[in-house]
Amino acid sequence: MDPLNKTTTDEPSNENVASKGRCFVAVHAGAGYHSKKHGKEYRTAMKAACAAAMHALCNGKEASDAVEAAIMELEDATATNAGVGSNLNRLGLVECDASIMTSAPSDAFGAVGAVGAVADIRNPIQGANAVRKAYAQGPDSSGLVPPMMLAGRGADLWAREQGVLMDPHNRFKITEDALARYSAYMERVEGAAERDKTNAEAIHVDEAMLMDTVGAVCIDVRGGVASGVSSGGIALKIPGRIGEASITIGRVRNPLAFNCQANSTCFVPI
Repeated sequence: MDPLNKTTTDEPSNENVASKGRCFVAVHAGAGYHSKKHGKEYRTAMKAACAAAMHALCNGKEASDAVEAAIMELEDATATNAGVGSNLNRLGLVECDASIMTSAPSDAFGAVGAVGAVADIRNPIQGANAVRKAYAQGPDSSGLVPPMMLAGRGADLWAREQGVLMDPHNRFKITEDALARYSAYMERVEGAAERDKTNAEAIHVDEAMLMDTVGAVCIDVRGGVASGVSSGGIALKIPGRIGEASITIGRVRNPLAFNCQANSTCFVPI
């Protein structure tokens, strides 16, 4: 990306952004299977995600804000397996996972936030970033330690208290494509059970059932780095399942980090 040339303030215009270095944005629309018919939608979503992240960075926002902005665009895209359009669990509902990690030159450890199996949070990455911000502040005045990860109903309730945008109508996240996949998979499971050749746990899983996470990595002009992922999880998962997108294996000591997600999560120092 082009270098930025002027002093950073909290809410500067593009012309007033500092030149302490270059900013960087990278996004992906999920590892694994991608429907060819949705190719244009994937590209459109990724362009929108990059634009949202760069807008945040060019206005002096931190890398974590840029990651949140980028992934929110990907979650709102109906073709991705995150937020709207996510795979459905065995009850035919959407439950999402998301996590975010930051690292700054002045902070050797950074901070982590994650949510798992959330149904009501409009954009799961926003919930994860709210958890990260609370965790980064440390214990409150009474000595209570804030969470680093929240799941299920507790996560939804906490996020609502924090002012995170909510959408309790789960049907909003369910698309026609997701319903069609769900119906096809359930027929396969029920047919296999009737034939007594297998069960729902052992059923053959094809690539389409393993549509993976979306994610973003951003570097701001101060050298801060953030990476995040969001996912609707695997198709026909057991309700309440915590997916890999919620699980951070370790903290990154290097201020430059890359978050890669397939069927496991890893943070690779560069």
